[in-house]
Amino acid sequence: MIIGNFKYDAKRDTYDGEITTFTAHRANMQLVPVEKPSENGPSYRLVTATPLGTVEFGAAWKKTSQGGDDYLSVAIDDPSLSRSINAALMKAQKKNDAILIWSRPTKK
Repeated sequence: MIIGNFKYDAKRDTYDGEITTFTAHRANMQLVPVEKPSENGPSYRLVTATPLGTVEFGAAWKKTSQGGDDYLSVAIDDPSLSRSINAALMKAQKKNDAILIWSRPTKK
């Protein structure tokens, strides 16, 4: 299920877009690159600007699928959620467009 649409800005290495579900809509979201504090640290932070400063909603890690396609594994978190949401940001059909895809975890 697509829950977000983003545009990639290669010069800034950022993704700008929005995330929308039945219960939430967040515009002006950005995935901005960060220096990795460790090998396992995130490649990007999911943030939005507010009048009082920047607020963080999650992080993303660069990954490669089994088919060889690059994507971002995105973890979105918020105190109002019962647990974090894991999604994948991948290239869309149009150049520089990306979609955020979420799938309900399967029960074990």
